[in-house]
Amino acid sequence: PQAAIGRVQIRRLPAFIEARKRNWETLRLGLADLESMFDFSLPTHATSWSPEGFHWDNTGCRTTCSWFGFLLRVKPSAHFSRADLARHLDRHRIGTRMLFGGNLLKQPVFVGIRQETPESLRVVGDTPGADRLMDEALFLGTYPGLTEDMLKREIAVIRDFATSHLEPMSIGAG
Repeated sequence: PQAAIGRVQIRRLPAFIEARKRNWETLRLGLADLESMFDFSLPTHATSWSPEGFHWDNTGCRTTCSWFGFLLRVKPSAHFSRADLARHLDRHRIGTRMLFGGNLLKQPVFVGIRQETPESLRVVGDTPGADRLMDEALFLGTYPGLTEDMLKREIAVIRDFATSHLEPMSIGAG
């Protein structure tokens, strides 16, 4: 039975891949003008993105991703945090995930290992990039079952939240 189910799933794979690509493109295009607040992930060797597609470095390496998720990093200059955005999306029933590990050294298992047997882990230098990803990034899903209406709603909720935080609020102004 598992092999039969697997064969059916493999036949569906090309459609799943295309749906994930389409969903990523829809999210990226829908949020493109919010680059002052967000950084968006790029495939390795891509230098930028435009609605026409990726712009690549001069290595000749190219890829066509089957995106598992849409990585969104809230820039430190934004007037809200990743946690603020995640709570807002959660209130609107839009699921998110933190970047899988973030800074693995801050995961409970590694904290324990470092305390119990510090010689068992070797860390070379600081990890500011991992800390930034842990503190500033989240994943939105690109699940193939998302409809165009679902994606439009997701974009609208993010857009409304982000644009309502364009300027820091001043207390007592007026």
